[in-house]
Amino acid sequence: MALSGKTTSRGAREQSLASTLVPPDALRELVTTLIRETMEREFTQFLRAQPHERSATRRGWRNGHRRRRFTTRVGTLELRVPRDRAGLFQPSLFARYERSEQAFVAALVEMYVQGVSTRKVARVVETLCGASVSASTVSAAVRRLDGEVAAWRARDLGGQTYPSLVLDAHVEQVRREGQVRATAMLWAIGIRADGYREHLGTWLGTWLGASESLESWTRVFEDLVARGLTGVTYAVSDEHQGLVAALRRFFPTAAHQRCQVHYLRNALSRLSSARAQRQLLDALRDVWAAPSRVEAEARLARLVATVRKPVPALATWLEETAPATLACYEVAAPLRRRLSSTNSIELDHAAVRRRTRVIRIFPNEPSLLRLGTALAIERNDLWSTRRYFNPEDTIITLVEGRVRVRRSA
Repeated sequence: MALSGKTTSRGAREQSLASTLVPPDALRELVTTLIRETMEREFTQFLRAQPHERSATRRGWRNGHRRRRFTTRVGTLELRVPRDRAGLFQPSLFARYERSEQAFVAALVEMYVQGVSTRKVARVVETLCGASVSASTVSAAVRRLDGEVAAWRARDLGGQTYPSLVLDAHVEQVRREGQVRATAMLWAIGIRADGYREHLGTWLGTWLGASESLESWTRVFEDLVARGLTGVTYAVSDEHQGLVAALRRFFPTAAHQRCQVHYLRNALSRLSSARAQRQLLDALRDVWAAPSRVEAEARLARLVATVRKPVPALATWLEETAPATLACYEVAAPLRRRLSSTNSIELDHAAVRRRTRVIRIFPNEPSLLRLGTALAIERNDLWSTRRYFNPEDTIITLVEGRVRVRRSA
């Protein structure tokens, strides 16, 4: 958190003026006296008796004082807190302070989730609260997320069916084994039969030379199936052989859609002319805008014929790979555009990157998993209040190993 020069200057002037009017030691003594007298009055009300007073309504006995340090904007105060023999008295000041402390810890966690490094969090705390907090203290507060994160990642998925999946991964730099290594975080969004969507989990890839290796995605699907994932009839992802092979192993009848956005990038990279790239861009968009798969295949055939002579390698590549981008015609038109790419999950990747620009290098794998999972949980909370599609408009079913979608009556 950065403070403007104007604000900083004003704060400095106010602090200078206060120190001129009241010496710091005198101010601390004044606040200490005020708090002590307030606690003594509250203690008397708690006991329902003045010191040495005999009273039929008395509900306890004084038992000296205990020492406690209390950090304020004027410095750390040394207080003597009155106590009763039963140990029941708790000054309301400290009760409020404890609630504020809980909110403070929550703020620390939120700052971390928003991408503020632990050392910057410590500087923010010192600026706002007038007390220093070590980076290790902030890290300890952040680790309190771990229980919630672990429970969320292991939650049961039974009781819901997820006809459609959106699968993708993104890579962050993580310090591991004494080196900074590229590490993949794998994501899976499930679109439920009732029209809602949710992140199903977060995983770290094995990173055996590829972010989306067969080993990594096999672990993902093993975990999802073990937790109760059923009813998958359609999946969209980029074209990674390991991912597709793992999908075929666990959901052999599911239709696989190659992400059109990723495909378009791959296609344009095969041309060097900006004019030719624009023409190919328009042509592929025209193919995908066709009202039916039959028409899309016809438009694709004309595109391949057009580029066969000037760019034969591109024509061959389109002929072999472009049909994989047409599986979206297996779903109804209202969902076709949404389920033709992994854009919905790319938005979450962008949210992660906005936060990790500050962190840059994660100190370990759990820190990356913690941040990504916290964001997934946050996204699910948002998605729980609105449907991704209306199930009364489209019904996704599996017929003879193929996805069929019909309009509801």
